[in-house]
Amino acid sequence: MAHLKNSGVIAKNGLLPAVEKLAKNASGINGLEFEVQSFGLDQRLDNSLEISIFRIIQELVTNIIKHAKATQGTIHITNHSDNLNIMVEDNGVGFNPKQLSKTKPGMGITSIDKRVESLDGKFTIESEISKGTTVIIDLPL
Repeated sequence: MAHLKNSGVIAKNGLLPAVEKLAKNASGINGLEFEVQSFGLDQRLDNSLEISIFRIIQELVTNIIKHAKATQGTIHITNHSDNLNIMVEDNGVGFNPKQLSKTKPGMGITSIDKRVESLDGKFTIESEISKGTTVIIDLPL
């Protein structure tokens, strides 16, 4: 899943169709169902930004498949004209974010954090054991 090549889909059709394709391909793996909800994505973003955002979402979906033991995942993408909000959530096993070290590679979180930081964005993880995980990313546009 982490090496799924969707750059062509992004370049041709945009971020949303690529994310929808990713969710469709991920649905059914380990009994997992993904849903994509979007608002305000009528206009295309810069191609390099769309690719970076897609790679972040792709890594989060991969984490859900590998670690969460979830049955449901949702990807929310909302364009607020001056910033883009991305929220990826699952109903999986959850974890204690305080025990997650950003210095050690783990669950792809380090690479996601670096990508978000390179885009001058904010990255927040909310998770609770047995209650699932929500990752919130805010990126300036």
